[in-house]
Amino acid sequence: MENHSRSLRRQQREGKKPIQKPLCRLCECPTSDGHVLASQVDRFKLRKWAMKAMNLTEENENLPEVVGEDALICYFCIWQAEFGDESGDEAVAWWPKNLELEENAKVLRENYSVGEVEQCWVQLEEVELAKNTKEIAKKRKYVSGVCLYCSKRYNDLRQHVRRQHKEAIKCGIRDCTTYFHTEEEKEQHMQNYCYKKHSKPSESTEIRCKFCEDVNIFSSWTTWRKHMKRYHPELSVACRHHGCKEYFKSKPKMVLHVNSIHKQDINQVLFQCKHCEYFTTLEYNLRKHEQSRHKPKIFKCDNCDAKFGSKVLVNSHYKQYHTFYRCKSCGQDEALKYKAPHREPSVCSRCKLRFECLGLYQSHRKGCKQTLLSCKECGKQFPLPCRLNLHVRRVHTKTEIFHCEHCDYSACEKSNMREHLRRKHVPKTVKCDECDKWFASESFLKIHKQRWHKYVRCAECAQEICHETMLKHRTAKTCCHCDCKLKCSGLLQKHKKSCNPTLLNLSCKECGKTFNKCWKLNCHVKQVHNKSAIFLCDHCDFSTFNKSLMERHIQIVHFP
Repeated sequence: MENHSRSLRRQQREGKKPIQKPLCRLCECPTSDGHVLASQVDRFKLRKWAMKAMNLTEENENLPEVVGEDALICYFCIWQAEFGDESGDEAVAWWPKNLELEENAKVLRENYSVGEVEQCWVQLEEVELAKNTKEIAKKRKYVSGVCLYCSKRYNDLRQHVRRQHKEAIKCGIRDCTTYFHTEEEKEQHMQNYCYKKHSKPSESTEIRCKFCEDVNIFSSWTTWRKHMKRYHPELSVACRHHGCKEYFKSKPKMVLHVNSIHKQDINQVLFQCKHCEYFTTLEYNLRKHEQSRHKPKIFKCDNCDAKFGSKVLVNSHYKQYHTFYRCKSCGQDEALKYKAPHREPSVCSRCKLRFECLGLYQSHRKGCKQTLLSCKECGKQFPLPCRLNLHVRRVHTKTEIFHCEHCDYSACEKSNMREHLRRKHVPKTVKCDECDKWFASESFLKIHKQRWHKYVRCAECAQEICHETMLKHRTAKTCCHCDCKLKCSGLLQKHKKSCNPTLLNLSCKECGKTFNKCWKLNCHVKQVHNKSAIFLCDHCDFSTFNKSLMERHIQIVHFP
């Protein structure tokens, strides 16, 4: 203690910062995690506790005089006395009550109470580094290749082009040493590269479900996992080992399977999580799992309400979801998380046109909705390929039709009949806590909660909207009074409060009659002044001003 005080005084005289913080009076450890002054506690009660903890007697120094008012008492001594007192007698409690702790100190207190943290420290020494130190030069990465302008091979092609040919244009693809004369050649080269990369046929995989009575074959892992969740909800625990297809009813059976089979095959060290059954072969993955799952989420993102267990996860979340880039093809701003799927080339299923990115494909689909697909047998037209295929199966293909035993429902596929039986005729035993609805299994309850009880904040009007109705809420709306276009229904409601229909001049140009809504004015013009726009049915006396209503009338009444 005396040697430490002497070193502190010597460092203060020399004008240097101390290597470590001052020591606690009781345990003589640094107070780097937090401290309290002795004047803030009851020193007479502290004397009784310290007599037992420090093995002092009456003949020793008087403790209130030894522990001065300016002395420091660390948090670990306070927590040791607080957690060690099993009697609960307030006459013995010398520590301060309602002590305000920082967020890091609160986490440290919880870990200390469980027994995961202990107080320890090492004496630091000041070391002077040598002045004549040289930085270790990094190894340069040379890329060899043939120069486009000189037609000669160089060991370091990048450095040669950078020095001799400054007007050269380099390819934007990583690790590509191709150079071009114009920007058009560069764009064509990059498009061909992306086309070759994404146009490769994917290897087909066949996965068979061994839990079903009828053998079902799946082409991807995602469809097979969805099948397991929907049709085998009792087998809810999957094996955590990569590439294993086994499913179990409980976690202990899964852990027994991993310890008996996979740990014998792997020669690497497995890192097991202390809080759950998660394990991995990499220590970095285990650290990342604990930060995301078990650490208290005290770090908050500045741009949204998401919370994480470490600053590393906050930075990675910010880079993925709040860092945007502008697509050169369509000009849209996309987050880095969705950059790869946005840049994938896509093909329209109706007109077979190819597009460079998802933005161009979506803008094309809006205008391509008018193209109809006609049946080769009867000539009936459909807007979507799925409806055309369903029409061919039901009408022109003699397939087996499955009838329900309990009601009049019928289906062409066996999977649709299974889903109908589970939704309608299986006894509902699981109840929703929020809306008092009953379901046949917990999987249906989970889907129901995600759709109807999960709320998302709209970026336009800042309202919390149900996840199921968010797509309908975010569609473009038009005001019926002033024809203003708004991005969502929340903005439309705010606009209607300020929009006054009486101030609008909606008058007919032919007869001067006024209306308070646009659709009433249009209906008046069609019925009175534009009688040529009336559609007459060829089979009966039905007439209407709407072409879609006439087509629907012909389909329902005359050609059912």
